[in-house]
Amino acid sequence: MDVLSDILRSLKLRGTVYFRADFQAPWGMEVPSTGFANFHIVAAGACWLREASSREPVRMKRGDVVLFPRGAPHALLSAPDAETAAAASVLEKAGAGEGEDKTLRFGGDGPRTTLICGHFDYDRSVSHPLFETLPEVLRIHSGETSVDALSETAASLAAAESRSRRLGSAAVVDRLAEVLLVETLRAYLETSREPPVFLAALQDAAIGKALARLHEQPSRSWTVESLARCAGLSRTVFAHRFRRLVDEAPMRYLARWRLLLARDLLAETELGTAEIASRVGYRSEFAFAKAFKRQHGQGPGAFRRTGRQDLSSGTVS
Repeated sequence: MDVLSDILRSLKLRGTVYFRADFQAPWGMEVPSTGFANFHIVAAGACWLREASSREPVRMKRGDVVLFPRGAPHALLSAPDAETAAAASVLEKAGAGEGEDKTLRFGGDGPRTTLICGHFDYDRSVSHPLFETLPEVLRIHSGETSVDALSETAASLAAAESRSRRLGSAAVVDRLAEVLLVETLRAYLETSREPPVFLAALQDAAIGKALARLHEQPSRSWTVESLARCAGLSRTVFAHRFRRLVDEAPMRYLARWRLLLARDLLAETELGTAEIASRVGYRSEFAFAKAFKRQHGQGPGAFRRTGRQDLSSGTVS
């Protein structure tokens, strides 16, 4: 069981707007706080990144990647002291090239920097420690990992597909968004001295094994003891390590995951609530309905009537 892919599918990861832009100094783009996970890849040249939480800008060069998992505000600049304009204004003024050249252009007549920018969305009506435990910003420097070329290629393809209106473009962009996210998370794991806790849990031999079994068999009558045996640890050591790495207790994680799977089954199938309850590990329909309402704010029946339309249409909160 690939736990990370399993989670991304359930969180309905999807790509949205992508663009490739040539900026010529002097230039500066201020990106406001958003509800999206923003990313930027330096495809050519160099620029400066200024985060809201830091006064000192950081230089970025070709092949560098930066990701803001929760859409924190930031600015990209040609120089540390460059004046900035709002991103919406920059994109409005940046015209696309002629013919097949759809690259946006903005700025003066100085050195050129090419950026591939975009964002992806995921369903935040439910929570999961994968995103909850990521830092505000992930920076990957060129040459530190082996994924630079793949990330740039995926982003370039996403930019091209977003501009095209070919059949299936939206599906292609969604898959490329998942590639970009997974490769960025992999690279961050390779380079970070203290990886975000949930990513560290997936890498941990014992806890990663327990998570894989739990995702593989969510309906099994798991206990802390049985999960500890899967992990090859004592109950006490397992419970402590799981909470430290996953940021919540084993049974709490299992309960949230089961109800996320149940939500998917309600949205995507015609199975009855009793069958769904059984598939996700509840012995009674009543206990399942009570737990579902506590986590999702409405009972299974009400969700099926209203919430499933949002999920199936690609609407996320």
